[in-house]
Amino acid sequence: MAKANVESIDALERFSSAIESLRDSSVHNSDDIRDQFQRISMWLSKELPEYWADQLRISQKRWTEARGDLLRCQAKSRAEDETSCMFERKALERATARRQMCEQRIRLLPQLAIQWEQFQQESTLSVRQLEDLSDSLLPLAQTRLQQRIETLKQYAAQGGNEG
Repeated sequence: MAKANVESIDALERFSSAIESLRDSSVHNSDDIRDQFQRISMWLSKELPEYWADQLRISQKRWTEARGDLLRCQAKSRAEDETSCMFERKALERATARRQMCEQRIRLLPQLAIQWEQFQQESTLSVRQLEDLSDSLLPLAQTRLQQRIETLKQYAAQGGNEG
């Protein structure tokens, strides 16, 4: 009978444990990824649009106030005074810039949501592959390895490692 050189069944058992750990972490990681996808989708579809809509309302209110302040200042000051109402003009410029930025963000949200949806669909395949790995391939590999370990233990117990 041919002799087998079984150096360490313990190393194979540690490898089997490592497969189990990999499986557990893969399941946990795929669950985490799905949770994060859901959280980001909710953020993009509900929270972010609400935030920018609120910011637009605030910026429009501030723009209206800044415009009113400038008009009141111009009504009070002399037409030939170039430097008067400088503070009010700058405030109106800032309010205008903020309002425009809010409007731009609101316009970009649908495009951002579409891009996210495409990314999520592409990534879902990888998540499914990770789940398949953890649900079927790794348990199968571990089962087969355990069977080989048992066979090697029986062989070693019969004195198959004797020289």
